[in-house]
Amino acid sequence: MQPDFFDAADKLIVYGSLAPGEDNYVLLADLPGTWEKCVIRGHMGSFMGYKSFRADPGGEEHPAWLFSSPGLPERFPALDDFEGAAYQRVVIQVEIEGRRVWAHIYEGIYGDYRGMG
Repeated sequence: MQPDFFDAADKLIVYGSLAPGEDNYVLLADLPGTWEKCVIRGHMGSFMGYKSFRADPGGEEHPAWLFSSPGLPERFPALDDFEGAAYQRVVIQVEIEGRRVWAHIYEGIYGDYRGMG
């Protein structure tokens, strides 16, 4: 199934320091929107002390947040700069309350991904 970039335009999956209560939440805190708990599938690792995730539909389940906000499309360039070259923004499907939706996520380029073969 092809990613639905239009559907994903105002959605971001957050699994690390941008999540509510974490160190870099301030980068999203001023945006109006909703936060919902969700599950992502893939491989979780770390890079320079921060979580790093690689999507894989056959991978393990990991808890995350789905943030939906009409302000995200304008904020993405600043978030891309913040995440830097170690993370790339991609679109994946996320499972939330029995439904699947498309959303952006910052996927780690580097990291020690446990369980990857």
